Amino acid sequence: MNSLLIGNAQVIELGKITSKGQITIPKDIRNALGVSGGDKILFEKKDGEVIIKKAQKNSLVSVLDEARPLGKEASRTLRGIRDEWD
Repeated sequence: MNSLLIGNAQVIELGKITSKGQITIPKDIRNALGVSGGDKILFEKKDGEVIIKKAQKNSLVSVLDEARPLGKEASRTLRGIRDEWD
């Protein structure tokens, strides 16, 4: 697919969300991010847009992901902390 410029953003690929909310990340995007099967990605909300980044293995996100499942109260607390950072 040829890239398309919309505003100042380059659109390389389009995806479709399944009924379960899943999407396949196009190969060109996976290559650009340097991700492959089993890698973690980070979705960051900023100014009404979503930025996709490769989660670094030493990041807080990865550490929390590898931890035991959190209880409901711990999950609420963590969600509150994340909301404060946004």
